[in-house]
Amino acid sequence: MSSQEPIREPIIPSMELFSAISDEMRLKILMLLDQAEWTVNEIKDILDIHQSNASRHLAKLSSCNLLKDRRDGIKAYYGLSEELLLSNRVLSIIRDAYNNLPDHDIIQCRAEQKLQERTDKTKGQIHKLDQAGGSLKAQISLFSKLMIPFENAVDIGCGEGGDLSLMLATRCKHVTALDCDPKVISGLQRIIKHKGFDNITPKVADMTQTGLPSDFADLVLMSQVLHHAMDPRLALKEAIRILKPGGTLALLDLAQHKEESFRTTHGHIWLGFDSKQLEFFVKEFNCKIILSEIIPSENEVDKKLPVICMILEKIDKV
Repeated sequence: MSSQEPIREPIIPSMELFSAISDEMRLKILMLLDQAEWTVNEIKDILDIHQSNASRHLAKLSSCNLLKDRRDGIKAYYGLSEELLLSNRVLSIIRDAYNNLPDHDIIQCRAEQKLQERTDKTKGQIHKLDQAGGSLKAQISLFSKLMIPFENAVDIGCGEGGDLSLMLATRCKHVTALDCDPKVISGLQRIIKHKGFDNITPKVADMTQTGLPSDFADLVLMSQVLHHAMDPRLALKEAIRILKPGGTLALLDLAQHKEESFRTTHGHIWLGFDSKQLEFFVKEFNCKIILSEIIPSENEVDKKLPVICMILEKIDKV
């Protein structure tokens, strides 16, 4: 009987690696970056340490290939490297160790407050699909994959106007439209009443905690919302949880880009996603990727950004 060789991961355990992650402060930094990308100033504010200490810890982690940075002038945003995200064993060790720290809830609360500050600065600046990436070409590409009737659909992050929810309502028996902003839901309720739709249920809910039952929907749609998630893995896990076995998750979001201004102008936490990054997020869940493609911009003059279109199917548990 031949034994199966273990899968080699990008990050190989070493004394230097264990030295880097055994420090409590560096462990906290890694778990902050597991939630979102941060600047040195944001990290030092959340962890209440001096900027020079934060920079020193970041340098140590970078030397072990655990971090990546993206620069905008003199400002640098740090995040976990693709190598670490693809190294399940090392990442699991780090997450387990962090969860055992006595003050991890306090750090989580501070991080959420800092992200809320970003959001507060951008209220009233909600962008539509054609303002950032892919424009109508991306929307048509997504819906061309979904032109079959669905019994029960959920639009996560329906946004101002609920355009996609209204489109789904013409093809689905029932649509649940979710958004975390009560004003968005109130506006959608008025639109539904005005247009006479009786098969759309608007609901205020966070994308990581929808409040919907498991195995609820035949179709879950996430269009241009994942880059607002503090933890994209949790958002995807929740979307897949509410899907029925055999159900479809349709994901449309910006491809990875370097438009740092989107953090302040649009409140983006993530500057798009790499296809491998999204595939990593979903591979631990009970689903398979049916389609994954990058849809380029059709208008370079207006600097529209390319988007990722992914179609996933929830697998029946054996």
